[in-house]
Amino acid sequence: MTANDTSVKSVYDVELTQTMNGMVGYQAVRQADGRIIDFRLTLINEVALATWNRPLSAMIGQLASQLFPKSEAEYLIQLYSLVVESGRPVRFDMDCRWQLDGSLHQYDMLAAKSDDGVLLTCREVGFVGRAVQDGRQHIQFIDTLLETVTCGVVVGQAIRDDSGQIDDILIVAVNQVAATMAGYTATDMAGQRYGKLYPGIYETDVFASYAKTIDTGEPQYLELYYGLDGLDCWAIIQTQKLNDGLIISWTDITERKHAELLIQQQAEQYKTVLDNALTSILMLEAIRDEQGCITDFRVVLVNRAMIQQAGLPEADITNNLLTSVVPGVISSGVFARYVAVTETQVAQQFEVHYTADGYDVWMLGAVSAYGDGVVVSYTDISLQKEAELKARQQADLLESIQHTSLMGIAAYQAIRNEAGAIIDVKPVFRNEASIAMTRAPANEATQKPLSELLPSVKKTALLERYARVIDTGQAEQFEHYHNNNGYEAWYEIAAQPWGDGILVNVLEVSRLRLYERERIQQGALLQQVIDNTQAGLMLARPIRNKQGQITDFRYVLTNEYNARITGISVEKLTGGLMRDLFPGWHLSDMFGQYVQVVETGEPLRLTFPFDSHGIKGWFEGSFSCVDGCILYTYIDVTALKEAELAQQQYADLLERVMNTTPTAIVVQESVRNDAGEIVDFRMTQLNQVAADLLQNPIDKIRFRRVSTYFPGALEMPIFQQYKDVVNTGKPARVEVPLNGRWYDFSLARFGDGLVVAARDMTDIYQYRRELEVANYELKRSNENLQSFAYVASHDLQEPLRKITSFANILNTQYAGQFVPEVTDIIRRMNGAAERMRQLIEDLLTYSQVDSRHDPFKSVNLAKLIDAVREDDLWAAIYQSKAQFELINLPTLKADPLQMRQLFQNLLSNAIKFCPKGVVPFIRVSSRIVDRAAIPPALLQPAKSTPDMFYEIAISDNGIGFDEKQTERIFQIFQRLHGRSAYVGSGIGLAICQKIVARHNGAIAVSSQPGQGSTFTVYLPVY
Repeated sequence: MTANDTSVKSVYDVELTQTMNGMVGYQAVRQADGRIIDFRLTLINEVALATWNRPLSAMIGQLASQLFPKSEAEYLIQLYSLVVESGRPVRFDMDCRWQLDGSLHQYDMLAAKSDDGVLLTCREVGFVGRAVQDGRQHIQFIDTLLETVTCGVVVGQAIRDDSGQIDDILIVAVNQVAATMAGYTATDMAGQRYGKLYPGIYETDVFASYAKTIDTGEPQYLELYYGLDGLDCWAIIQTQKLNDGLIISWTDITERKHAELLIQQQAEQYKTVLDNALTSILMLEAIRDEQGCITDFRVVLVNRAMIQQAGLPEADITNNLLTSVVPGVISSGVFARYVAVTETQVAQQFEVHYTADGYDVWMLGAVSAYGDGVVVSYTDISLQKEAELKARQQADLLESIQHTSLMGIAAYQAIRNEAGAIIDVKPVFRNEASIAMTRAPANEATQKPLSELLPSVKKTALLERYARVIDTGQAEQFEHYHNNNGYEAWYEIAAQPWGDGILVNVLEVSRLRLYERERIQQGALLQQVIDNTQAGLMLARPIRNKQGQITDFRYVLTNEYNARITGISVEKLTGGLMRDLFPGWHLSDMFGQYVQVVETGEPLRLTFPFDSHGIKGWFEGSFSCVDGCILYTYIDVTALKEAELAQQQYADLLERVMNTTPTAIVVQESVRNDAGEIVDFRMTQLNQVAADLLQNPIDKIRFRRVSTYFPGALEMPIFQQYKDVVNTGKPARVEVPLNGRWYDFSLARFGDGLVVAARDMTDIYQYRRELEVANYELKRSNENLQSFAYVASHDLQEPLRKITSFANILNTQYAGQFVPEVTDIIRRMNGAAERMRQLIEDLLTYSQVDSRHDPFKSVNLAKLIDAVREDDLWAAIYQSKAQFELINLPTLKADPLQMRQLFQNLLSNAIKFCPKGVVPFIRVSSRIVDRAAIPPALLQPAKSTPDMFYEIAISDNGIGFDEKQTERIFQIFQRLHGRSAYVGSGIGLAICQKIVARHNGAIAVSSQPGQGSTFTVYLPVY
């Protein structure tokens, strides 16, 4: 022992011997698992020893269970254990009988933790002349206390496995509140395993928290939702270690949580209303000094109109002091108005010309008290003030927001008849709120009996309730509906007996009840609004398994747009499980996206294709998590995506045309100065022929200015021609020498630039020069011929607008002057140009098939074919004398224009591919077939295939073909015969196939060489 230890012990001994109080020290006796089972006496002073009348040696080392009767010992051991485990001292009274003379004495006991035990300080407070109470009184007190508290309390003992781990908790004691929450009786729960009654605790954090409290001694606090074991509630759970167990308190906060959710929803709705209000609104909370005087206001809430009027970010306004946001509010006198309204609770309406803080605006303000603050609304009336018109009308339209009503308090005295029965009550006292609730003058409200003031109380049994409270002396709390001359109101009433009268507290809950009514009406309005929204909307709640994993979603809300897209009514969708509505949907990527958004809370926005459950198209969707639900809004962008695809196809086609044409093509955009004048051009796109002409790779030419690539080009005449084409929009053609050769430049405006198409015309130019020389020679010998040569030369020098025009000029004006080879070249040139024109026209038709989104209409097929024969194929029919047979043709839902293209192409081919000398005979018939009758390979698996189809057969007696070529004929640019035999672009049947595909149908063909062909078109029956 060190000197310091000796010193401390000496002081301690002096304290024990000199104190007037008894002092006793106990050391905890623990089992192997650490649980306290008893306490051993290790220290006692002479004052305490005197009560026992025993020598010191007979006391030291004794157990509490040996020193006290069993019931008293159990109580003390439990009490001392609580002190040791919690570390908190406990003060209590205790009666002790002296061993010396048998007298009974009362002591004030203080038990405090000391190491692994307790130190008792005992002070005698009086002599007790009654029998000592045993420990059962304390136990009874604790039981009474348990049943008095309003929360559920459970005392549990740990149940451990062979390794010492806690695997369950034995319920030792439970109060009736806890038993009622669990749906049991206290007797049924006592002695039961916690895990048997609540197996769900193992799936949550509850059991782990219990075990942690027992093992570590750390109290736990949980606030959670418990939806297992038949319970559906929110609760606060608190734990406290007790020996090898714990005390659990369980408070049901379900109503509070529901109220918080309701308040949150109301707040969001109010915020939406405020943000859509045309007036500027803000809510201010008073800031007071120590004397309670208002020194400033804190900005609690502002709407969108106020943010826009202030011209500041919302973060610079909300939660900031008013004087820091708008310092001039004090000098303008507005601050004083806010203070006055807050202090007097009297609303104000005023006009103010606010010229501080950089503003110069007239505003009409309305200020209403709200709690310890104000709600302010402003309307900008600058224009009205300037015009001095309608100022008063605007002021009348602005009403202040009503402040929250205070509770009405009233005291009534019973009015009895001769038999002593209560027949009425007379007011003895009413506060202002209570007077206001009667909707009567103050003198009447405070003097008239209740039934005379409000005759309806007899009909509603309110007077009868008041009489029952007075006669029985039992307080009552209830809700009362009151209709006073057409004024409807709901009240929460608490009635307390008071002598031969009654005290009544009345809280008006009309707003809540009216809100419930309005909520139903707003729900219907909300459904109407979202049904008229031109976007799909769906709110769905996740369904989780026992492991907490999301396995499905249930529709909570949807609209007509979504119903139209899915093909399922709003009524059937609402409340339905997605797995039931869309089998296999949980295996899709979209299900994973729903789960991701709900679990992470991160919103998601994407554009995606969808082709399942009868829905096919492109959609742009927004996914967000709202109160644990998935909110999915989307729009159908199929038309846009198809237009983009068509545009891409067109761009690809244009690129192919550019890269396959022998013409050099360059796209140039204008470069303008600040005055908007064209000062240069930039080459943005060109083909390989143009790159070869400019003697550089494409990437070294693109985006370069013409002036940097061709120094001096801005001074050349062609630059002015470029500008004229862009400014006027009129195309032009010009011949330009480049790199020792001559080129024909065709210029056409394109956006804010132009397209330049250059074709090598050196040979033609040289031939023309030779022709000019020949004409000059002829001119000297023959005047007429010279004149003709001049005219011809002038015509040849005139800019050519089209290659076909030039070919036609050569072919008509110089017929017979060329050798046959040149004439053939001109003919081929003209034919090639015409084929190119037809090819581009057909390609455009092919690419635009899918881009049409005109609604389908009723199409009478017989009338349509008659129109095709009379308008489009009249000449071919007249020349070939073709004959037709139309049998049982239907009226179907389709795109009329595309149906005309389809049958024009098929009938035209039937006439064209007929042997010479044979009159074409074309038979068109129809019947309805089941989907199973169509070869599966013809149907589009990505689309929702209808059950029934029109089978329309077009048969002819033409030349036919080998069926091995069947797949080829529907491919673009595929021809089975040369152009010399049969004209055409090779795209017609490809167009037919795309039209049929767009109509969710199919097309097939059967044929044999020399036996004609039959094209079969399948179109859905709607």
